[in-house]
Amino acid sequence: MSLLLVFLFMGLIAYLYLQYQNYKIRSILNSNVVTVQGAEDRYPNLPLRNFAVPHRFRGPDRVQVVFPTITDKGDVEYIYSWHSLKDVQPIALSPTHRQNKVRVMAELAPVIKEHLKLEQDTIALENQSIKINKLAGLVAVSDIYSSQLDIYERAIDETEKLIKKVEELSAVYVRIVRETLIGTRIADFNPDLLLDLHVPLDAQYERVKAEYQHMKDTAQAYYELLRESQGLNR
Repeated sequence: MSLLLVFLFMGLIAYLYLQYQNYKIRSILNSNVVTVQGAEDRYPNLPLRNFAVPHRFRGPDRVQVVFPTITDKGDVEYIYSWHSLKDVQPIALSPTHRQNKVRVMAELAPVIKEHLKLEQDTIALENQSIKINKLAGLVAVSDIYSSQLDIYERAIDETEKLIKKVEELSAVYVRIVRETLIGTRIADFNPDLLLDLHVPLDAQYERVKAEYQHMKDTAQAYYELLRESQGLNR
């Protein structure tokens, strides 16, 4: 009986630990910002200290985070870094926090998350462009499907325009991150030079992001049209 109780107790501990892990993973996924223990030892001179943006998981206990940083030449770089789940803590940040770097990260994190997602969109669009170009080449030499070539050509055109808009929007994100990190460096040198750090979101940011979403919706409509045309001819 005592052995059974030991097994039951061990099973309960394992269950509770698993539940805690799942809860922490969900909390990290739902957070814009995490703190990473030991980050400043591994990466000296991080502009925003050990604050990072959660990116993805590998297995039940490995978390990849992204640290924004800037070179002496003003180039924005993202450090993709893997850490143990126990060293990563989700935090709730407020733009009204008294500490400048906390406020900066609270505002900058959503922009960085959008930028990281945009990089994935770029890969997907480039793969889509290759696929459509190959299909268009086949359609162009077909006796049966050549009448559909204009659909493929329009899809190629929309994809190319969308890729250019992605590049434009990415440049806006980089500028926002760069100016914010430069401001942080200035404040480190002399806080009196910059008393109110904030992310310089402006009309260009909102305009380009809205244009990108509109073009993305248009391109998606052509992709759906292509799928329908392919289905009708099977």
